This record gives sequence, structure tokens and C-alpha cells, in this order.
Amino acid sequence: MAMIGGIQGAGWVPATKLIATWFDDRSYATMFSILGCGTTFAGLILPLLKTSYWRTIEFNSGFFVLFFALICKKWIITEDAIRKDVKPMKKTELEAEKVTIKTIAKSSVIWHIAFIYFFSMEMRTICETWVPLFLSEKKVSADGFQFLYEVGGIIGIMTSGVLLDRLSDSLGVDSSRRILGVLFTTAMMFLSIALFKFEQYSSVLGIFIGFFVNGSINIWCLVGSQAGTKSIAGTVSAFISFIASVGAIFAGSPLAYLIDIFSYEAFTVLFVTQIILVLTISSLRVPLKMEFVTKEKKSS
Repeated sequence: MAMIGGIQGAGWVPATKLIATWFDDRSYATMFSILGCGTTFAGLILPLLKTSYWRTIEFNSGFFVLFFALICKKWIITEDAIRKDVKPMKKTELEAEKVTIKTIAKSSVIWHIAFIYFFSMEMRTICETWVPLFLSEKKVSADGFQFLYEVGGIIGIMTSGVLLDRLSDSLGVDSSRRILGVLFTTAMMFLSIALFKFEQYSSVLGIFIGFFVNGSINIWCLVGSQAGTKSIAGTVSAFISFIASVGAIFAGSPLAYLIDIFSYEAFTVLFVTQIILVLTISSLRVPLKMEFVTKEKKSS
């Protein structure tokens, strides 16, 4: 499983860089969202395959992906293929982009994005693991929630991408991403509080929670993919995703410990605290892109 996860994670960063090469800022968010719909769509059809043997599903899906990858390798347009149409960068620009991991790790821009992205990843794990367990303990079927959660997820991913592209013209790229990111992140927590209070409406809440959770993940993942300059975009995106993935880890054993002590009431306190943190961090208006100063040699 670790190998599968590692290969899957390694493939995401170059995929986002390829999307950035093909499309400009006016359509990047929409195209990025289409790319992100893949995992949500897989989660949507998974219940239809639960009667099949899991090894058979893994083998057939893996073989199909490998075959499709070979086709892509043959026919896909790569950055190298269109590099002839791109003006070469100046030496001073290249020197400005020589950034180390230490520089990235010390950047307030990176930690700002990763910190809020952390909450989105944490929420996804909660919805996929703790919510079904909570509903089963309350004698409520989780099937309706899980299905509508995935449906809402696909809608949320596409809607967030289209909204980002539409609002970027009027509000600016950074402002539209910040406003929508905070809106989706806080909304998913408010709705999750309602879910743990009114479990009888889990199916109805599921589609809205899926909408905002997956929309939030899409927005912050998109922001992370463009937080660095072109030459270091992959490293920056990977670093942000690595930090944010701690959210999924926190939603495991650490959260289980809190639930064991405070029961499911711990979620209300947790979400309210995180909403306050998101609003506080966002009020600092930290830039969403790293900025580098070009060091040019002084003429004697």
C-alpha cells in the first residue's frame, strides 16, 4: 500500500505542472479541477464494485492505467515539445529561482497555504472514516451519506474551479482564491458540526459537505501548485502537500484519542477552534505566491 501511495503521489505533481504548461491563469483553475475529479469519480463508482474481489479490481485498474500511461507517453504534448515557442529565461532570472528546500521551509507563504490545506485534508479523512462509524453507532445507514458525499465532491471540485476562473477577472487571482478558499473551508466545518448534531439528516448534509470539502481541497491544492515560480513549482507543491497530509494523520490515532475521552462532542470544539484559526490566519493576508528578488551584478 505504501508503494501504491508513493507512486500515486509522485504522479500528481508532474500532472499539475503539465496542466500549468498547457493553460494560462484564465483557464488553469477549471482544467486543474477536471484533473482533480478523477479521484472523486473513482470514489463514486467504488460502491458499485464492492461485491467484486479487491485483488481483481486492483489488478484490472492497474493494468488499465499502465496501458493508458503508455498511450500518453506516445501522444501527449510535453513542455519540451513546445519549448521552442517559449522565450529563453535571462540568466538573472534563473539565478533568482535557485531556491533550496531551506528557503522553501522558511517561507511564510508556504506555511500559510499548508496550514489551511491541513484542515481540508483532515476533514476528508474524518468524512471517509469517522462519519460512517458515527452513523453506524447511531443506527443510521452511511450508504446515503457516502454516495451523496462523492456526488457533492465532483460538483464542488468543478464549481470551485469555474468560480476561480470567473472571479479572477474581477477580483484578481490571489483575492479570488483567498476568498473562495476561506469560504469553502469554513463552510465545510460548519456543516460538519451540524452533521454530528443532526445525524438523521446525514444524506442531505452529505452532498453539501462533499461539495465544500472537495472544493476546499481543490482550491488549496491549486494554490499550492502555483505558489512557487515555474522552475520550483514541483518542489513547492510537494512540500505543501507533505505538510498538509499531516492533517490526515491527525484525523487518525490522535483524533481517536480525543474521541475516546470526550466522545463525538470533541468534533464541535475542534471545528469551532479551526474556524477561528482559519479566519485569523487569512486576516493576515499573507501572499499566495513566493517572491524572489533578482540579484543583478552591479556595473563597475
